[in-house]
Amino acid sequence: MSTRKFLKSFETIYNNTYNDLLKFVVCKCGNLNDVDDIIQDTYLELFKTLKSNKEIFDISAYLTTIAKTKIIDNYKKNQKIKTISMFQKNEEKEFFIDLDSRNRFGIRIHIKK
Repeated sequence: MSTRKFLKSFETIYNNTYNDLLKFVVCKCGNLNDVDDIIQDTYLELFKTLKSNKEIFDISAYLTTIAKTKIIDNYKKNQKIKTISMFQKNEEKEFFIDLDSRNRFGIRIHIKK
């Protein structure tokens, strides 16, 4: 397939599926600021797959699956609370709980003896 025909075919797929994909992503995504990025990444993945001549039987189902994966990846990336570590005792007899490993937000509990 020539490049012009390929791009025209992709444009047709895009125009036929965009509104449904947008509705799906908006309903599933917690942050509206991430919707455009997720949709862009989804269509980029579709473009790469079509360019490699892999056969896709149901374009809508394929796009939904990709978008679902991108949404999950986005949640993982933006997750606020990473891990809750065990109590750690230091020399000053205080305990520290690490609630967010990125921002080093924590709770200090002082124990008096």
